[in-house]
Amino acid sequence: MFTTFKTYLKAGVRNPSIVFWVLAFPLIMLAMFQLMFSDINDMIHVDPQSMAVAEDSNWNKASGAAQVVKALAGDSSDKSQARGKAAKNDDEKLISIKQVSRVTEAKRMVADGKTKGYLYVDDNGALRMALADTTVNSGDQVVSMSVTALDYALQQYNETGHVVSAVAAKNHAAMADPQVRPSIGSSDGFMKQVSVTTIKPHRFARYYFAMLGMACLLGATISINLITLTQANLTALGIRASVSPLPKIRQTVATLLASWVISFACMLVAFFAMRYVIGVGVAGRESAAVLAVAASTLMASAMGLVIGALPKLTTRAKLSLNVVLTCFLSMFTGLYGTGAMALGDALQRKAPVIARINPARQVSDLFYDLLYYDNYHPFFIGLAVMAVTMVVFILIVVAMLRRQRYEHL
Repeated sequence: MFTTFKTYLKAGVRNPSIVFWVLAFPLIMLAMFQLMFSDINDMIHVDPQSMAVAEDSNWNKASGAAQVVKALAGDSSDKSQARGKAAKNDDEKLISIKQVSRVTEAKRMVADGKTKGYLYVDDNGALRMALADTTVNSGDQVVSMSVTALDYALQQYNETGHVVSAVAAKNHAAMADPQVRPSIGSSDGFMKQVSVTTIKPHRFARYYFAMLGMACLLGATISINLITLTQANLTALGIRASVSPLPKIRQTVATLLASWVISFACMLVAFFAMRYVIGVGVAGRESAAVLAVAASTLMASAMGLVIGALPKLTTRAKLSLNVVLTCFLSMFTGLYGTGAMALGDALQRKAPVIARINPARQVSDLFYDLLYYDNYHPFFIGLAVMAVTMVVFILIVVAMLRRQRYEHL
């Protein structure tokens, strides 16, 4: 059987389609994902918008306006004073400011296209924002996000000012309390950011895991090609294999092992590229992830044997069937976008057994379990389900091959 294993291993490696579907395809997908998601990250990034600041008499009367605007412009020296007045608490700038002495000058700068708008203080002491028509009607999502965040920051500052005025009017002593003033306008205690994972997960990790599921199932093309070498009605080598003294079960095991070794090696390259080149981690559980790759490729190879053992189908038809089946099953892993992701999640909630027997979902869930759970219990359950699926595939293959008979060779 070892000689048969080596023969099938050489035959699989020399097949040009393996180089593409099993090795090149996942690497191409990784590169495409990186390009797409990097553009999305650029859209999420908030760029500072150029704003004029009218520092007139109203501005000078508003004691906190200058601190807030400087904080929004990224002046770290004023951020501690403006905390609670501005919604922006990170190091990213919302605006870049150009100071003028009158509102009319600010309007002129906006009309000349030098700024997106201007900030000013009205007669009631509220900090206001005026935008150019081109800014309001802009289809640029980055500009829209920046303006929305800026508008929220100004609203929070104005609301905080009203609270301070109301408290000071009713209770002057309260404003002298060192614990009252810092608490005004602060959202501390209402919300707390916590992490549900041991590390900060990659924003698009689920798409990459779904891609691994699809790539593993496409790796079944190896076992489909190799199992046809044992079928007398498809290849000349199959005629020789059919009359050889080696039992069918040993030929099947040799085919499975040869296809698994090739698929495992190729998918391991894809996983390491995803982990160390793209930066999609698995919470520091790389050794368990390698085990997941091994189990996934073994299960996918067994699935390929089932498709390859189908009678009355040509090799090309079997390969096409595997591609169509893989694309269909990958839809429920969320690979095709948020709509497919919602469909897969709905199936998981309403029909968990059906979702669980999906081989593509089994593969993606293994990596998902490693990243999002603090113990290995869900991961081991996924491995057990995958092992059962593989055993079922092997039993189906053995039953199909033992029943195949030929009238003549």
